[in-house]
Amino acid sequence: MKPMKIDPNWECFQSLSQTKYSGKYVVIASGSLVGAGKDLGKLLRLARKKHPRAMPFIARMRDPKKLCVYPVRIPA
Repeated sequence: MKPMKIDPNWECFQSLSQTKYSGKYVVIASGSLVGAGKDLGKLLRLARKKHPRAMPFIARMRDPKKLCVYPVRIPA
């Protein structure tokens, strides 16, 4: 059996400091942090500009013990 391939966006997300980004959205594309902040629309436009072909990974950083993940498709 082949080992499971880990998504580079997930690896990047797990390396982020939850206390530093607490209360903010984080957007990751192509395995790198695109940005963090409270304006999700602005972050998505930035992700589209920097990585036009990649599907961004979006999460809102809350309490270090809680996690909400939002899968999003950016319309062309």
